[in-house]
Amino acid sequence: MKKLIAALFVIIIMLTYIGCKCNSDILARYGDTTITRGQFKQWLEDKQFPVETILKNKKQQRDRLELMAIESIALKEMQKDNLQVSEKLKFLEDMAFESVLLKALYDKKIKKNTDFNEPAFHIKQIFLRVRDFKIVNNKRVNLTKSELEKAYGDVENKAREIIARLKNGEKFEDLAKQFSDDFSKKNGGDIGYIVKDMIQPSLYQVINEANIGLLETPIRAENGIYIIQIVEKQNITKKNLNKIIKDEMQAKRLEQILLRKASNNYIDNLMSAQDVQFNEQKCKSKNAKDIIYKVGDTIFTVGDLEKRISYFKHDQPMIHQSAIEDTKKVDIAKNAFKVALLRRAAINENMHNGEELKKEVEKRKQMLFAKEYMDYIAGRDVTVTPKEVRDEYEKYKDTRFTTYTNQKGKTEKQIISFDKVKDQIAMMIYRKKRADNLAKWKRDMLHIYKFSVNEDELEGK
Repeated sequence: MKKLIAALFVIIIMLTYIGCKCNSDILARYGDTTITRGQFKQWLEDKQFPVETILKNKKQQRDRLELMAIESIALKEMQKDNLQVSEKLKFLEDMAFESVLLKALYDKKIKKNTDFNEPAFHIKQIFLRVRDFKIVNNKRVNLTKSELEKAYGDVENKAREIIARLKNGEKFEDLAKQFSDDFSKKNGGDIGYIVKDMIQPSLYQVINEANIGLLETPIRAENGIYIIQIVEKQNITKKNLNKIIKDEMQAKRLEQILLRKASNNYIDNLMSAQDVQFNEQKCKSKNAKDIIYKVGDTIFTVGDLEKRISYFKHDQPMIHQSAIEDTKKVDIAKNAFKVALLRRAAINENMHNGEELKKEVEKRKQMLFAKEYMDYIAGRDVTVTPKEVRDEYEKYKDTRFTTYTNQKGKTEKQIISFDKVKDQIAMMIYRKKRADNLAKWKRDMLHIYKFSVNEDELEGK
């Protein structure tokens, strides 16, 4: 009997071992490289993929393993092509360092140490849109001031009728589904909890001063009229957020909004330092030496801005590359300015020397380098000729490049002129060629490196 029990015990142990999925298990091979389960899971986490979801689906695992291998292969091929040294790659290396450093700063200064105490309102709404235009000869024409006032008045009257029906006992949910022009109509007008930064100031002011229940007066706001019912008022703090808001997704979204507000306040404080200045007008300058901003000893010039812009033009066909608008230049310069402020703050906190940070920077750098090399492969030798653009237009002008107009009460199809769509067509052809280039390169590399997946070790179905 004892021997039988011992034998059964051994069998159970063996079955347990056989069924175990270990981190050292090899899931895929390419060239002289293997991908273990542990490496794969870590890569998924680094990429912020939904790990548990992917591990339930074998096809998703195969796709991600292939992507993981391709990134590694791209780095190997980049070294063979001797592309590891360039101004762009040095910029990407610096960007990798900054992104990891800034995340560490955010986690320490904002995510972990920020508390908030913010009035929040659980509301239901019916939104009635007011159109500020009319159609004249098939064209949109803005309403005059008096016409717009009349449009608002008409919609307000409709809102009062709905409020009267609510006061007479009809359900808010039913009337929201029937009349609201807002996405929330499918939820009966329930948009959950909102805080100040989520809605228009004029709307927030009314809600903040009102009592719980149905607001008996319609609220004018941008683009329309609101009918509001306040379900509940609460002061949201970091500790009670998840207790008050049961919906996990909504609680997370609200927390992100409040943390973003704290982050903006933190940056505003950094901007107030005496050795910091930003000159927005210089973004439009043609003089490469003009200084756009200073952060201590760090200087950012018009030349630096133009160089930064040039680094992000991979997907633009060279034959139709247009100058970036001044507003876009300002946005890029402001972002670089904020990064410089945060980078200095993180270095002052001595957050740039840790071993863990260096490991994360290296991971981020490798990812950016792989992407850069694949962008290079995608665009290599790609050209778009005027003939290709014209041929594409002639082939599809009766289907893709048409519009519909109303002529004397009849809807008629019209072909859009070649000059109006030629740039759009060139862009489309260029991007398709890039996509085809990259897809072929991936197929070739996986074949050359003899990529294979160990199907028996994959999890799920």
